[in-house]
Amino acid sequence: MSLLFAAFALCRAVSAAAMALLFGTAAMLALAGSPRLALEAETALRHTLRGAAAIGLVATLCLLPLQTVSIAGDWGALGNGDMLGTVALQTRYGQAWMPRVLGAMLALAVVVAVPPGRPWVLAGVAALALAPLSFSGHAAMHEGGLGVAHALNDYLHGLSAAFWLGSLPVFLLWLAAWRLPGRRAEATRALLRFSTWGHVAVAMLLLTGIGNALLILGAGSVDPGSDYQRLLAVKIALALVMTGLAVVNRYRWIPRIGTQRADALQAIHRNTIVELVLGAAVLTAVGFLGLMSPL
Repeated sequence: MSLLFAAFALCRAVSAAAMALLFGTAAMLALAGSPRLALEAETALRHTLRGAAAIGLVATLCLLPLQTVSIAGDWGALGNGDMLGTVALQTRYGQAWMPRVLGAMLALAVVVAVPPGRPWVLAGVAALALAPLSFSGHAAMHEGGLGVAHALNDYLHGLSAAFWLGSLPVFLLWLAAWRLPGRRAEATRALLRFSTWGHVAVAMLLLTGIGNALLILGAGSVDPGSDYQRLLAVKIALALVMTGLAVVNRYRWIPRIGTQRADALQAIHRNTIVELVLGAAVLTAVGFLGLMSPL
């Protein structure tokens, strides 16, 4: 694995992870059904969101120079303004990169300038910023109607994953609020909303993931010798483990809170942290998969 390939893949992963965190967190806050809990959670996560937006912007800015180096086969292209401009303006990658940068800049502006209490603004901006990812990479391998269908499916897949992963920090804060007797009823309502929308996100993620695999690989094209397919299998396995942990939390431990409160809360918290770690691993895999040939 070359340094360029690793740097490119990691920047892709960081860029996507930052926007996923912003979208999922803001969307879950907007759907909380409890303005007070949502405001408290948003305030507590404010520095994290600002840091994610700043890091995401830097990672996104790095993508074009790295793509230029990849095309030129020469690290000297990093300082070649003409070549950078050509890649930005005259390639499909560059045309998808520019709105990504704009989206990342807008997201940073929102988390810096918009006061807490309007999470739907950040959710909308982050959702728009995630859209260009669906018009580059493997999602751009088809033309015409099939290409549009592939891009839309990939976009729904990305939004579903972003919602799931980005909402987990909010879930942890609401779980902590549930421990306080005076907040329990309000936190319970918010957690039920998380559960409902989480089910929708996971179902959508699995369905669109199957659709993406079929669109990229086609039916019956399994090749055990393909590096792409091996890494894809790892990504799928990680996602299934995450799904299993979420199911265990919802259907094993949450019903036991009344009778085994300490054990149940500890297990739910631990499993959610593991979900976040596995989610980071999945996004890292996605960063590499986007640069690999599926054939």
